[in-house]
Amino acid sequence: MMSVLPRPLFKGLKRGASFVLASGLLLIQIPAFAGERTTLYDDFGGYAVLSAVISDMLARSLADPEMAPIFANSDMDRLQSMLVLHMCHLADGPCVYDGQHMRRAHDGLGIETRHFNRLVEYMQDAMDEQGVAFRTQNRLLARLAPFHNDVTERSAVPPRNGKPNSHSRAPVGNR
Repeated sequence: MMSVLPRPLFKGLKRGASFVLASGLLLIQIPAFAGERTTLYDDFGGYAVLSAVISDMLARSLADPEMAPIFANSDMDRLQSMLVLHMCHLADGPCVYDGQHMRRAHDGLGIETRHFNRLVEYMQDAMDEQGVAFRTQNRLLARLAPFHNDVTERSAVPPRNGKPNSHSRAPVGNR
């Protein structure tokens, strides 16, 4: 059964608007017209494209024997939803990311720079598959790059207390 939304909701929407139902949210995607400033989210293609890119990136990661262990204890549906929300937020879309800080979310997972780089490669492949323009890809990746230090392990030195903690420092000995 299709429900009809009240007419006032649509008052003032531009012609060509499209609607996407994602994660229980109705998102209205309105194309930009000449002379209007668009967001990275708009240039990317909106929620549907972000979702497809994240889904493809995660599928590629899970198929990779070196990457799959990182996701072993993850709720993949929740992870995908949170990644899409985070990317949407970072791209100035209509989403609000209310998940954990990147450092806390990745703490103890053993993610190294090589894993981070491989994930970026998989994301680029997924963006290519979705037809995201190269310039737009670079704009999104530039917004993700500062998270490198929060996502990756800082040191190969074991933690002081014996518990996994990617942010521990080696004890300083007496000199």
